Amino acid sequence: MVMEINTLFLLFFLSFFSGIIDLSLGMGYGFTVTPIMLLLGYSAEVAVPIVLFTSSLGGLVSSFFNHRMKNVNFSLGSRSTRIAAFAGLFGIFGSILGATISFNLPSKILDLYIGSVVVLSGILVVMSLRIKTSFSWGKIFVFTLFGSLNKGLTGSGFGPVLTTGNMLSGVDEKSSISIQALSESIISFIGFITYGYLGKSVNYPILFVMSFGVLVASPLSAYIIKRMDGKMMRVFVGLLAIIIGISTFIKFL
Repeated sequence: MVMEINTLFLLFFLSFFSGIIDLSLGMGYGFTVTPIMLLLGYSAEVAVPIVLFTSSLGGLVSSFFNHRMKNVNFSLGSRSTRIAAFAGLFGIFGSILGATISFNLPSKILDLYIGSVVVLSGILVVMSLRIKTSFSWGKIFVFTLFGSLNKGLTGSGFGPVLTTGNMLSGVDEKSSISIQALSESIISFIGFITYGYLGKSVNYPILFVMSFGVLVASPLSAYIIKRMDGKMMRVFVGLLAIIIGISTFIKFL
């Protein structure tokens, strides 16, 4: 009983700190939480739906606070709302396509592909500090396609590609991170519903504890975004993307 309570506390802090990083920089939640849950002895069938639900919840709630704190304009019909809706809805299609393709590709090839895209995106974001980019729906489309394919291929890689892609498409740093959170919440929720439709059981005590972790993280991350300088945020996002991409390369090796 004591061990179980200790594990629940550990899972709370895992979701909280991973949520802070992900919701403040637009990437890293699924990449960190899922492997750690597997290391703790939980099966993928237990871990994945919980990660999907908490990712969706955190993205939705943080989007509310980001709008309230004026990190982004999510009013009806705004450009940010349209980008998030497009990325979320098109991302569902891309994820399904990616999942279909993944059945025919070796996992090592997938890791190499994801790592290459994420590292390149991170490098371009850091380099873009010296380059002025104008907004482009064409770029948004391309990066959303790559990000959603990553999500379907391996279950990760959407956040790094979409966040960096938004910045490279002419969207400011704070809006880019906020848009990623809202769009991924749509995709993750559909993924969670799909698990339920397939009859997969959910560990509700763990779901509740980890949901509480991301709920606490959501307003704090919105405040961090509000206070952080845009250029510094771009550097952090680029470096985190490079780290995640290199970590994916290590799996390939």
